[in-house]
Amino acid sequence: MKETYKSYFLYFLILVYISGSIGFVVNPAFFSPFTPYTLLLTCLVFLIHSPVADKKFILAFFSIAFLGYIFEVIGVKTGLIFGKYSYGNGLGIKLLEVPLIISINWAMLICAGIRIVSSIFANKITVLVVAALLVTLIDLLIEQVAPKLDFWQFESGLPSIHNYLGWIGVAFFISYLFYPIIIKANRTVSLIILILQIIFFTSLFIFI
Repeated sequence: MKETYKSYFLYFLILVYISGSIGFVVNPAFFSPFTPYTLLLTCLVFLIHSPVADKKFILAFFSIAFLGYIFEVIGVKTGLIFGKYSYGNGLGIKLLEVPLIISINWAMLICAGIRIVSSIFANKITVLVVAALLVTLIDLLIEQVAPKLDFWQFESGLPSIHNYLGWIGVAFFISYLFYPIIIKANRTVSLIILILQIIFFTSLFIFI
């Protein structure tokens, strides 16, 4: 795909996030059903700016998504990894009680997180730890609004430290497996997507 077209997709994504940030504040009931499609568009933009000709990168991305999905299924069924929680209908189609889009979004966040952190630190372990913390912090941010948007709900009402330790461990483990490959993601787009998600969910936390 030509770089010009790729840029158009990125500009459109930014516009979608700006519109969504405003729309959720004004009419969350109307905009909420578009959430899974927005996340899917985000992943599409991330991938078209990534080295799609590199089969190893694409395989790594979807392997991360698959592993993330497996961990989510185990987590929902047992409560062992992230604590006891269940998904609502706000993230679209579910399989085995887990929305399909969630694992794709986590794969994107892990790849983007690793790419950005690896441009700051040279040491592999440092990159893995900081990226795992970054992804977990984004998860913490999303969880502040997740029940209101029918994304997911913890049995106790609030996530415990168990959940965050689980996410740090899972993110570190998955990143370790695919580290040499996923650092090939586009740095600029990775940064933009992380910023968009942070700003978007922060605005929801403040205003809804």
